[in-house]
Amino acid sequence: MTETQKQVRVDLRRDPSGEPVLHIDATFPVAGPYSLQLPTWRPGRYELGQFAQYICSMEGQLVDGTWEQLQKSDLHRWDIPAGVQRVRWAFHADILNAGSTCVMDDLLYVNPVNCMLYHPDGMDWNYQLSLTDIPSDWMIGTALPKVDGHFIARDVQHLMDSPFMASPKLWHAEYTSHGIPFHLWAYGQQTPEKNRFIADHQRFTDGQIDHFGSFPAPDYHFLYLFPEREVRHGVEHEDSTVIALGPSAKCLTNEGYDELIGIASHELYHAWNVKRIRPAEWMPYDFSRACPSRLGYIAEGVTTYMGDLFLFESGCIDLEQWCRLTEKLLMRHINNPGRLNMSVAESSYDTWLDGYQMGVPGRKGSIYVEGAVLALLCDVRIMQLTGSQYSLQTAMRILWEQYGQDRIGITAEDYWSVLNEVAGAPEALADLREKHAYGCEETWDELAAAMEWQGLKLTQSVDENGLKRVQLSPLKD
Repeated sequence: MTETQKQVRVDLRRDPSGEPVLHIDATFPVAGPYSLQLPTWRPGRYELGQFAQYICSMEGQLVDGTWEQLQKSDLHRWDIPAGVQRVRWAFHADILNAGSTCVMDDLLYVNPVNCMLYHPDGMDWNYQLSLTDIPSDWMIGTALPKVDGHFIARDVQHLMDSPFMASPKLWHAEYTSHGIPFHLWAYGQQTPEKNRFIADHQRFTDGQIDHFGSFPAPDYHFLYLFPEREVRHGVEHEDSTVIALGPSAKCLTNEGYDELIGIASHELYHAWNVKRIRPAEWMPYDFSRACPSRLGYIAEGVTTYMGDLFLFESGCIDLEQWCRLTEKLLMRHINNPGRLNMSVAESSYDTWLDGYQMGVPGRKGSIYVEGAVLALLCDVRIMQLTGSQYSLQTAMRILWEQYGQDRIGITAEDYWSVLNEVAGAPEALADLREKHAYGCEETWDELAAAMEWQGLKLTQSVDENGLKRVQLSPLKD
């Protein structure tokens, strides 16, 4: 914090009754009148979150020390009267997934973007967080730095992108890659086998940093939640990720473990792609309104493809396992008629309308699936044109160096220009862009040809229920 930077002091405590309520008491460095905003969405989930529905009360302390209920000026904003600096509110916190806030007997998990208010004109204010009722023997996992017993966020963007969890039952391990410390924190009755878990993280982390050439943060934290309920979810953050998989025993199965390590590789890739290589519409994040972008196929599609690819290239999985992952992806692709109705660019924009629900059948595609398919086609095209000297990852490294490091938001033109440059011609990928980013053309023949070029045979069949099946296998000599 600089000498002139203003600071918001925040105390957080659980409800003494044991109810799933988080009490937040904040003192702002202004005396009003002003307004306070609650975020309407969270990074990593491109839809409106309507978090204000979980606010149970909102009060301000008047000059005479009494508390007064505060009034809203819109659904997610409150008017603060003159003279009021201290505001307190209660947040109902009983949702446990990778993007939520949850209070339990043995867990405090907070995603600040769900529940923290900010002054719209104080985006550069520093935040000091104090967990006032957490016992001294509880462990706390977070990427937030700790100074004199308090956690410090340098500004609002940092605050909203820095989750934390506290529990007496946290499992913790650490490894180092390229001189960067990486932390694993895990809550749950069951956690993965430690040595294997650390070794796989080491492999895909080393691989990703090798390809990007540098890492964006001084350290990084994987926060794992293994609850006794059904959940599969991961959310990227600036210097950390939260990953939830449950019931906890699932992480001990081969299938569950493979899911877990796949999510982890995906989320780490986001440390570069989305947290730094970010669409201009999200640079910086505007939490007060919907912020649609047509570049979701880059944000999530490229990350989905690269996350799995790095598992293979780093030795976490073999070729057969990569083929099985890709079969699942392609089955989702060919069985969704929405991909032939709305382009992946427009589907990116419209996540803000119907979120991540199925919505109207056949209306739109998935930015994860269709974006990954497009990324695969782009990757193979670049390798074909350059004799495998360069790839899509070459382009992503250039985007990191030219845009991500300096936090310059990218446009579609920036992205495709870099890909074409790497491929060696101004219009090298123009057809893929028009047909599969902005268009809705069938991809099957191009996918089969791309796989064949890599020594794989792609076939399709229909089962007794009419579901299209995909098989991917090495070509026979």
